[in-house]
Order: sequence, then C-alpha cells, then structure tokens
Amino acid sequence: MSDNVNICGLEASRGQKSRTFLPVPDTASHIPVTIINGQGDGPTLLITAGIHGGEYPGIAAAIELGRDLEPQNISGCLIVIHPVNTPSFWARSAFIVPEDGKNLNREFPGDAGGALSQKIAHVLSQKFFPQADFYIDLHSGDIHEELYPYVYYPGLPNEETAATARAVAQVLDMEYMVRSTATSGAYNYAAISGLPSLLIERGGAGLCLREDIEAYKKDILNIMRQLTLLPEPPQPRRHTPRDLTNVIYLENTDQGCWLPNFRSGSKVAKGDELGRLTDLFGTTIATYHAEQNGIILYQCASLAVPAGNVLLAYGKPTE
Repeated sequence: MSDNVNICGLEASRGQKSRTFLPVPDTASHIPVTIINGQGDGPTLLITAGIHGGEYPGIAAAIELGRDLEPQNISGCLIVIHPVNTPSFWARSAFIVPEDGKNLNREFPGDAGGALSQKIAHVLSQKFFPQADFYIDLHSGDIHEELYPYVYYPGLPNEETAATARAVAQVLDMEYMVRSTATSGAYNYAAISGLPSLLIERGGAGLCLREDIEAYKKDILNIMRQLTLLPEPPQPRRHTPRDLTNVIYLENTDQGCWLPNFRSGSKVAKGDELGRLTDLFGTTIATYHAEQNGIILYQCASLAVPAGNVLLAYGKPTE
C-alpha cells in the first residue's frame, strides 16, 4: 500500500477514512464507497456488496463495517463498496439493473462505452481490482431465493491463486464451500486476472435479518485477521467449510408454480422427490428427483417460476 490511496479521484491519506459517492462516468448513477487507509503497512482488501441489489444482509454488513472500522486499528487498506448496484437496490429489483435489464454479475470486465451495467463493471474491474491484494464479493439468495450459508472459491485461475483463496475461506464460520468452474462474475474475473477472491453467500428471500448481518460481519473480520489487516489471529468458530462437489443446478423448462419438499441446508438422498411444478389449476407439469445424495445450497422461494430458472442447487459433501 502507498501513503495515499487514490481511486477515480477518491482519496484517503495514511490514517484517514474517506466516505463518499463515486459517479459512474457518463451516467446519473453514484456508488457509495468507503476507503479506510490504515495507520500501518499491510495488504489492500476490497469488499463489494450489492452487485445484486436485492441481496440485503451483505449490503447491511458492509455499510456497518465501513461506518464502524477506524484507520488506527487497521494495517493496510480496506475498500468497501456498499452497494455496487444502487439502481437495483432502490428499485428492489432481483438480479438485473433496471435501466438496461442486464445482470451486472454477468457483464465483467465491462465496457466503458456500454450500457449502465457494463459501465459499472468496467469501473470495478479496471479501477478497483488493480488496487487490491484480495477481494471479497458479498451475496445472498436474491429476493426469490432461500439459501444456506456457503462460499465459492475460484477454480479456474492458476493453482496458487485458487489455493490462496481457499485457505482464506477456511476461516469462515459456515459448513460448505464450492470450487467454482464458472468464468463469469466479478470474483471469477478478478481471480482469472490474478486477484485471489471469494464469493460469500448468506441470507436471502428479501430478508435483512440481524443474525445474518452479524454473522457476515464476523466472517469479514476473521478474513481481515487472516490477511493481517487486524492484529489478532482469527477467532474460533463453530464450523470450518468443507467442499461440496458435483453441484447440480436444477432448471425448469416450463413456467409454473414451484412446490419444494425440502428446505435449504437439508440432506437429500438419491431418488428423493425434490419438488414439483404445477400449472395454475394445480395439475402437475413436472416432478423432480435427486440424481445423487447431497445438501441443498439454495432454492427458489417463490411460488411463481418463469421458464429457465434455477429451482434448486445441491451438491455432494466431501468427508
């Protein structure tokens, strides 16, 4: 880190905190950013929340940590964006940026001359990612999704980057982690570019529960301890994540009413009926059965399901 942090004109000298809005170039949108430039030397940690504006617990946790943490207690630099997708946040919209109908997390690395979502992605990937030594992207089940806490670590960059991210994931208080094979998304783009990164999932269904906010804050503080931004070692936790493999993302081909038989976090056995899809008269359109033993990570929490949506995701835990 340098004595003076400057990102797109937002500045924080050593020992200072800056809290302000960053204009997205050539748009009317502004993104709230907190930069805490610590008293001592150390790494730079970037945290984003609200790439999907309806995923509330991570946004609330990021806001509170940006408010409460002070430079005199930090070695290195903490950069927090809370939320990234302000248009979606204020519109209470699931997944998409209302102005252009795009899923921001599918637009990285973005385009400075593109639609709003692409411009936001471009600012993050070109201005913020190069400043960071580690990156955390906070998510939840969206407004229509029920979710059990877990973390993704990147699987497609070089093994050193993947191993660095996985080691940091070990300090989280959750039962499961998944090695991603995706190439899209903010944290995957960051990792492929050489920036170790994690995508953490907590809470969902449009709720912003205090228990999820506090659990998120404990996770982030433990990561800061692991990365030496905070002086003490990581605190004890109830769980250490273990890998889930062979994750199946079950999609529906027809629209219908989704009636699940399990909750997120439930164990299922091969052959179990996971749920069924009916029409508006209650006639069954499709019945879905588990293809393997597994743990349900998240599922659709709304009755109405358009065609081509993920009804449920489940994976096989390692011993």
